[in-house]
Amino acid sequence: MTPAQARQLALGLPGAVENPHHDLTSFRLPGVKGRIFATMTPDGAELRAFIKDDDARDAWIAREPGAVQPLYWGGKRCGVKVLLAHAKPAWVQPLLAQAWRDNGGPRADVATLG
Repeated sequence: MTPAQARQLALGLPGAVENPHHDLTSFRLPGVKGRIFATMTPDGAELRAFIKDDDARDAWIAREPGAVQPLYWGGKRCGVKVLLAHAKPAWVQPLLAQAWRDNGGPRADVATLG
């Protein structure tokens, strides 16, 4: 999967916007506060999705063990890293949709997402 494909999936979520975040690209919810639901490294090698539920994170890691790894921030597990070279759009879209919902994506749109 290419960084351009990952960007297209993230920005395809309702209201999602892209903004810089330190040295990363961030994908955010709409609005003034614009909560981050995912980031991508400058080289486009990793997509980082902020999935809040431990069981959901573990399920993604178990489902795609060569492509999904735990993500730690400040010593705390906070999401998953997706190695884009090993990723497929068919499962990255629902993973991003979960991160979007977990971070406050409008619930009215849940039925339309993966």
